[in-house]
Amino acid sequence: MTKAKTSTTKRAKAEASAAMDTTTKMLDEGMEQLSGFAGVFGEYAESGMKALSERTAASTDVARQLGSRNMDFFTKTLEQGVEATQAITSAKDVREVMEIQAGFAKSMFSAYTKEMNAQAEICMSAWRSAAKPFMAFAAK
Repeated sequence: MTKAKTSTTKRAKAEASAAMDTTTKMLDEGMEQLSGFAGVFGEYAESGMKALSERTAASTDVARQLGSRNMDFFTKTLEQGVEATQAITSAKDVREVMEIQAGFAKSMFSAYTKEMNAQAEICMSAWRSAAKPFMAFAAK
């Protein structure tokens, strides 16, 4: 019985050792995969943060450009309004006042439409530029 017990114990120890080795190997492989995933995730996070900071700087430039254009437009509009008011005050009759006012309204509407189209194009260009890195990331 002792021999049988010894042989069974040795066999059980060998099987347990083999099972432990297999488990250890599986855990090591799993940890390597997890480490690989973490590395890839880190690269994505790093490239995302870089793209975000670049886009933030670009959006600041766009906002500055739009603000400058708005102030220029406001200044021109104010000047033209003063000129129109002076022309209206020097008008000789109501018909001339209506012509001056209609001409002013037409020119202001045209200038406003032109300026808003230009600003919309600036915004669309900024959007396209901002979306490029993220679209490239999504394509991966």
